Amino acid sequence: MPRLAKMPPIQEDVHACTMCGYCVPVCPAYQEAGWEGASPRGRVFALRQYEMRGPLDLLLRRDVKPGEEFGRNSWECTGCGACTEVCPVDIPFDALWDDVKAWMVASGYERPQLAPYLGNVRQTHNLYGEPAEKRGAWIPPEAVQSEHPEVLYWVGCAASYKRQQIARAVVKILNAAKVPYQILGPEEWCTGAPLARMGYQEVTKEELMPHNVQAVEETGAKVLVTACAECYRAFARDYRQWGGNPPYSVFHISHYVEKLIREKRIAFTKPLPQKVAFHDACHMSRVAKVYDPPRQALKFIRDLKVLEISPHHEDALCSGAGGGFPAVFPEQAVSVGQRRLDAAEDTGAPTVVTTCPHAELHFEDVASKRNMPLSIVDLAEMLANAL
Repeated sequence: MPRLAKMPPIQEDVHACTMCGYCVPVCPAYQEAGWEGASPRGRVFALRQYEMRGPLDLLLRRDVKPGEEFGRNSWECTGCGACTEVCPVDIPFDALWDDVKAWMVASGYERPQLAPYLGNVRQTHNLYGEPAEKRGAWIPPEAVQSEHPEVLYWVGCAASYKRQQIARAVVKILNAAKVPYQILGPEEWCTGAPLARMGYQEVTKEELMPHNVQAVEETGAKVLVTACAECYRAFARDYRQWGGNPPYSVFHISHYVEKLIREKRIAFTKPLPQKVAFHDACHMSRVAKVYDPPRQALKFIRDLKVLEISPHHEDALCSGAGGGFPAVFPEQAVSVGQRRLDAAEDTGAPTVVTTCPHAELHFEDVASKRNMPLSIVDLAEMLANAL
């Protein structure tokens, strides 16, 4: 049996829990698994038992030491932030579960299904193990990068390799606004946001963050723009909390488009007479508290009718794509994604729009497996189509 590493400094949060249970019904894993151990309250209870262990536990042969079962339950967390949103005593569960997963990894309870992602990032600097030198292969031949960029476009692993239409859409927007921009190509490494949710927080802090912050700074750009919710979270929230402090402004494309509109540098003149259902990406909405900019950006598109998927905003259901959840619990992840897509279908819209390429990839997989007639489109693609 692996030897348990030293518990991280989470005791104050563990004892702050009132065991009220508000977090239980909103947890995507609990909704699927149905057992308390998969819920935030169940995991906190186990942590509290370990923290308060004493001689009587040994005498009564009570095993309160977290082991394989607790380790497995730790990854029944998508990092969606729903538990943080409803907690009446404001426990920062979003950070707590990252710390707990990192503790389990240090104690030898990491999930073998997630180790390949860590290996890929260390070897090729992207989640998928694709060649680093091909990270910028998607860029259109007519695109001209600036030696003195106003904007550094942070592409992200998913848009670089799996959903390149997003990357081309962002470049189309920047070109239309005549914004001098640059991409890093092979020097752009995974932000590590997905890895941090998988339990590899230290790798993100010590290896990825320093390189990425410096690589962007060296371009001289004063603004970083990304179309990826997880990359936005990394630069705008995680890196700053960990002391990275990027010395430039960080914008999601929805923020930046609003800025371009305000400065009269771009106009979306092509009408798109269709209905779309908007999905709140967890890392943009609940975690980073960005709700309105994506909706406002879609309002710039003429004749587009944006419908809300119920529930939405801070109550929105998770896609099931985060935290390595689909790799460790594939069936549960598909069910979580289907629940959200079912709600999207109920709006009557044939298209789902969101800001997270990872959620989009997961939604596409779920829709394909369940023969759901929905198309999944990124916000940047919608905006580019309206130019």
